[in-house]
Amino acid sequence: MRAIRSLLIVVGSSAPWPAYLGLLAYAARQGPWPRSIAVPASVTLLILALVVLVASLARWMLRRDGWAEATLQVPAEVTRQLRRAVLALAIPGMLLLWPESLLSWGLIAPGGRPVSASALCRLLCLGFELTAWGVAYCLLRSRSPLVQWLLQFPENLGWWNRHRLLVRWTVLVAIASVVVLDVLGYSFTARRLATGAVQTSALTCSCWVLYRLILRAIDRHAWRWVRSGRSLAGDESPDVSGPPDDLAARLRRLTVYLVPALGLILGAWIWDVDLALFRSLGEEQLWRVDPKSDVFVTVGDLTKALLVIVLCAAAWRHMSTFFAVVVFPRMRDDPGVRFAVVTLARYAVLGLGLLIGLSAIHLGPEKIGVVLAALGVGLGFGLQEIVSNFVCGIILLLERPIRVGDVVTVSGMSGKVERINIRATTITNPDNQSMIIPNRAFITSDLINWTLKDKVIRVSIRVKVAHGTDPDRVSELLLALAREDADVLRNPVPVSFMEEFSDSALIFVLFVHVPEPSLGGRVRHRLFARIQRRFAECGIAIPLPTQELLVKPHGGPAFSSLGDLIRTDSASPTPPTPRSLSTHPSIPSAVEDCHRGVDE
Repeated sequence: MRAIRSLLIVVGSSAPWPAYLGLLAYAARQGPWPRSIAVPASVTLLILALVVLVASLARWMLRRDGWAEATLQVPAEVTRQLRRAVLALAIPGMLLLWPESLLSWGLIAPGGRPVSASALCRLLCLGFELTAWGVAYCLLRSRSPLVQWLLQFPENLGWWNRHRLLVRWTVLVAIASVVVLDVLGYSFTARRLATGAVQTSALTCSCWVLYRLILRAIDRHAWRWVRSGRSLAGDESPDVSGPPDDLAARLRRLTVYLVPALGLILGAWIWDVDLALFRSLGEEQLWRVDPKSDVFVTVGDLTKALLVIVLCAAAWRHMSTFFAVVVFPRMRDDPGVRFAVVTLARYAVLGLGLLIGLSAIHLGPEKIGVVLAALGVGLGFGLQEIVSNFVCGIILLLERPIRVGDVVTVSGMSGKVERINIRATTITNPDNQSMIIPNRAFITSDLINWTLKDKVIRVSIRVKVAHGTDPDRVSELLLALAREDADVLRNPVPVSFMEEFSDSALIFVLFVHVPEPSLGGRVRHRLFARIQRRFAECGIAIPLPTQELLVKPHGGPAFSSLGDLIRTDSASPTPPTPRSLSTHPSIPSAVEDCHRGVDE
């Protein structure tokens, strides 16, 4: 808006003198003097007003640190070149086209007899056309500051950048063709082509300026279109429209299509494109709709249907961008609601577009109903699961048991809902794996939505202490540790109590609440670590499960501990005498009795 206001200020600053000359022209035309003097004077003042307006606008916009440099970021050498080009066209235009207009229109008519000089008029026009060709050559040559500056934006120029030599020589040859036509005597054709070329050049420059202004507005205001609205939970949730950079990129791509489309429409008006030709082509018949009727599908009907389909596809693709700019800033910040609104609007546009497109080729609702009835049986049996998943997807968007961004558990799988599509829903598990789950599973299976009401979840921590520990002291320590954690909510308040007696310990439980399900694991880890350190500092024992093993050999005394099984005799300084391999070791009596009992 600031750039547009500054442009209006520039136009307003350049308008006083041309307006004054225009009033003088009107006064000269309505004055009491003869018509042979009033008409030439009026035309002269109007031409002078036009030249002054162009020169003033060029002066204000292309001057050093002017509007072009400040708003469009045009380099100083480019503005200097453009300023010289405007002056090189304005001064010869005043000197050459002014007398040519007076002579060709018969405005110089002393005594009511117009003065005509066709050869002189052709020479004057030829001089201005050659001047325009020279100015165009200077602007489009390879070392021109304008061309060098435009080559810095290859992603914006695209095809023009890859074929810049072809574009340059096409423009120069087109201007030269006008000159040749004027020399050969086809003055009317040359004048019409020259006038259309000048208007087209002005339209191209205007579209380019409009494109740059839109890009500037997008870069400055994209963050406002994704600002947080009124949230019920008071939290900052990611917007379905995406981050500001993503939204700005989508708006730039949309601008690339809209501005040239507007330029083509205005260009057709400039060149007086005859619509009768298109009407005659549109009435050509292609095929008969019904053999029993005389209704035909024409080229116009097919073109209309294709145009509707293309517009529906464009609306489907850019629906989220439109809502992000127009609707979402006025809605509360709920990504689930926004995703549901965009998806339902897309379905509505798709259905309406198909209905209008089919109606354009004379397939009305009654014929479409017959076709759908014929396909109903096939859809019911062959595509039962697909239709069921589609209907379940509509139910998910309308009833909203799950929303984009919710953490859910369905069919034993847990994750965050990323997208609800026509057939299936995409959720991302903690391992960053995308799981595609049919929509029917969310309707017919057991579903746990951890964040349906809000994102606050409860984390439970169970600890064991030795018998004889003061329960009140343990509870106070657990509550103190919970209050010290930054991620633990103060409301609901943490709760700690002794849950039960066990055989070897007292079991305590601590309940805390965290604002995000993703914080549960980290909070649990930190609290367990702090509990272990704090209990060690306070002398509170955490009992470990122990087992005593009682070994009782056959016919011998029982060993009450592991130490009784370990030999405690001292080592001999001399190694024992080696025994022969054929010598069998003696078998203890207890083992011998055992084996004897088994053998018997």
